[in-house]
Amino acid sequence: MIRLYRDKAKFDRESILLDNESFFINNVSAKCLGDASLRVMNKIDGASLLDANTGTIQTPYGVTDINNLSTGCKTVLNYIFIKENRERYKDVLAIDATECGWNSLEELFRAIEEGGYDIGVILEHRNKLLKCSKRTYKVDDCQVIDSLFKF
Repeated sequence: MIRLYRDKAKFDRESILLDNESFFINNVSAKCLGDASLRVMNKIDGASLLDANTGTIQTPYGVTDINNLSTGCKTVLNYIFIKENRERYKDVLAIDATECGWNSLEELFRAIEEGGYDIGVILEHRNKLLKCSKRTYKVDDCQVIDSLFKF
């Protein structure tokens, strides 16, 4: 089940990963990207890792580094990184996915379902959410829905 929140009020600010860009740049390196992360990069941004030592990636737009991935992609990679380093980030109870498009949200939801690390997802927009798959969502700890049409 995916736990969705319409705003940040349910959490202490210190327990929310608010700035996915900064977290990614300061914590995630290409050397720590495993198979799940590489699949997410390819699925969301069409990117593939060329060199783990330098963080060089190939995208549909050319060669760049992992810091130029989309914010949505970084958000999912942050979730995977936190999941893989649970003990270090045990105080992170929610991740702000407001800057994610529907394709990144779909991958985030899939990673949470597969992952074994339950985290709240804060989503303060409703853009194109109908494109996300049907699954069980719990909204604001009270309403259970099966489609984001009802979000």
